[in-house]
Amino acid sequence: MIEVLVSEKLVVRVPCAVIERDGKVLAGQRSAALSFPLQWEFPGGKLEKGETDEQALLREIMEELNVTVEIVDKLPETSKDQGWREIVLVPFVCKVDTIDFILTEHEQILWLDPDDLPTLDWTEADLNVIKNYYDYLAAKS
Repeated sequence: MIEVLVSEKLVVRVPCAVIERDGKVLAGQRSAALSFPLQWEFPGGKLEKGETDEQALLREIMEELNVTVEIVDKLPETSKDQGWREIVLVPFVCKVDTIDFILTEHEQILWLDPDDLPTLDWTEADLNVIKNYYDYLAAKS
């Protein structure tokens, strides 16, 4: 019998923030130098060893936007299989009390009405977050 070693797929947890302020939602355009160049996303980043999803989110938002957010709620996780790895987006609805951002990783940011989110070219994984965010908003009303 021949045994074949199958390497486990890399699973990357990526907490991200659906940041709300005054009825608008923040969208970030990815840098041209990153994967998925110039596509739109909810800000966030990879979980580091020993961090909770919430700790990683707060750290990443501080690194990317130089602000502190308040976590309000958690949305369902979504995943995107990229063949050699699986990205698991862990979205949180957040509030922010400032718009004094310093962008370190994004080309630009936009504040949009929730209904206008689909007008942008989002990464595939973030499209699922938008759907779950709409479900969240519908349940709240």
